[in-house]
Amino acid sequence: MSLGRRVFTAFFVFIIVPLFVLGTVSYLVFQHVTREKYEEQLELSMNSIGRNINNMIKEANYFSDFWVTTKDSVQSVEQSIGMGGAQAASGEDPYIQEMLERQKLSQRVLLTYPGIKSVTLYGNDGKVVNVRFIPDEPLPLEKLQTNPLYAEVLKKNGAPVWIGPYEDRLLTGENNLFTQIRVLLDIDTLQSKGILVIRFQMNELNRLFDFYNTGANENRRYLLVGRGGTVIYDSGETLAGENFYLHADTSGRLDLTESYESSKMDFLGETSLVSVHNLGDIKRLGTGDWTLVTVTDWDYLTGDQTRVLSWVVGITIASLACALIFNLMFVRRTVLSFVRVAGAMRRVERGDLTTRVPVTGNDETVILAKGFNSLVARVSELLDEVVREQRRKRKAEMMLLQAQIKPHFLFNALESINILAVRNEGRKVSKMVQRLANIFRISIQQKEEIRIDQELEHLRSYLEIQKFRFEELFEFEIDVPESLLHCRILKLTLQPLVENSIQHGFEGIDYLGKIRVSAAEEGDCIVFYVEDNGIGIPQPQMALFASGGATTLEALYEEAAETGERRGLGVGNVNDRLRIHYGPGFGLILCSAEGMGTIIKCVIPKSANETDIPEKGWSG
Repeated sequence: MSLGRRVFTAFFVFIIVPLFVLGTVSYLVFQHVTREKYEEQLELSMNSIGRNINNMIKEANYFSDFWVTTKDSVQSVEQSIGMGGAQAASGEDPYIQEMLERQKLSQRVLLTYPGIKSVTLYGNDGKVVNVRFIPDEPLPLEKLQTNPLYAEVLKKNGAPVWIGPYEDRLLTGENNLFTQIRVLLDIDTLQSKGILVIRFQMNELNRLFDFYNTGANENRRYLLVGRGGTVIYDSGETLAGENFYLHADTSGRLDLTESYESSKMDFLGETSLVSVHNLGDIKRLGTGDWTLVTVTDWDYLTGDQTRVLSWVVGITIASLACALIFNLMFVRRTVLSFVRVAGAMRRVERGDLTTRVPVTGNDETVILAKGFNSLVARVSELLDEVVREQRRKRKAEMMLLQAQIKPHFLFNALESINILAVRNEGRKVSKMVQRLANIFRISIQQKEEIRIDQELEHLRSYLEIQKFRFEELFEFEIDVPESLLHCRILKLTLQPLVENSIQHGFEGIDYLGKIRVSAAEEGDCIVFYVEDNGIGIPQPQMALFASGGATTLEALYEEAAETGERRGLGVGNVNDRLRIHYGPGFGLILCSAEGMGTIIKCVIPKSANETDIPEKGWSG
């Protein structure tokens, strides 16, 4: 880490972070304690509200039970339903009689429970009697019977089924009232007499929520959520009939079926604390899965906390401003000088020796900058000198190695021609001279690399010259794929390997020697194999070559260098040429055993010159 970053990090860790942590922890602890206490109080309030709602439903059920199961009430219903036909038979006006019966039924209903706003009786014979105290049209019996809740009413056989406002607008009527539906039973026989639909106006809910909402009317609201998330009551009077989930970003964090749960979320676009209390106890009274929801504005809860946080933020910003001023005036200028030098050192380390540090100011950092610039300049000069020296050394080594090769070619070839001339074999001398010319044509080329087909032409010329000299000593085979002939190879690579096989591998054998030169493509490399069935190389000499102690095949075959024509080019020298030219990943690999022959593997990179077209192919 840089010096400037260390200074800033120390300042940040030991000054800013403690202030920030202190303020944040204080704020979070205060917020947590406040929320915890509020939720405890709110849970008690919601439980109390739930008990009050339970009592309201229970009271409505009680009056409904009392009225429905009274014998004269059942009889009045029967009379109301059957009176029209009886009076018509007696000659009385059925309209007047129906008016009287309705008046009696209305008085009974009002005396039973004032919150009842309408009662509708559906007789089993299809006749309907309706008593209402507000405009409220009864639902046709046909539609009631097709409603999904009708089956539930019949299943309960007299027990009430409640539908909250907006849960089913057909059942709750045009005024969206709390509606109770039940089967009307005969008190004596418990047989069904019809269906009773009673609609209630629960004014007690308004008084109940107003009592618990004292002091927070603008910041807290109560909701009753019914089937499918429908809001059946809203103390704020704006969400009744809408879906609760469309306005609350629950995102799976709030379960309306929990006995009590609270979560911070967005409600109506504002951050709020939403608490739910499932009214599971009243389901046995015939209601659906109703849930009490309390929504409290988050700013209302955290008003004092926000002021504390504002003070903390203000103090932190003031401290940071003072520290930054100090940093700019006293620390930054000194640190930047060291940072510039350190950055320049990293660039030099990556190899950029043109890097220089700007020299500014008149303090001790100027000495550091000047010293660094002088050091880099001197290193750059020394490195350039080393590079130049290495280039000269590599070129001298290459020229020396190639110089070692050329005299052997000439010496061996001229010796062969001389022998043929002495024997007076002019035609063979002509062919020998022609092959020697091919060899020299390739040898005198200035290019270090030639095409493989040219190297093979050189090799074939050499082998044919040797074939003239040693007619019964050996035979050879060259097998190189056409696809590799246009690739390039360092010239005079294969011939020295074959020469040493002839001069040393076939020494003293009493059978026909065989030489096979082949090539193959392996990945991004070209591999040549020079194989012979000669006398092989003893194991100690193989170990000497592997360690770099032997550079010539004379050393490998334990022969002296003074044996005249048998001085050959060492495989170590060929190996050095290949590694100097191509790199350390290329060169020769020897595999030999005494009496088993020798295989030399030559590995070079695959490269091609598209402008060079092979003149002809070579095959065994």
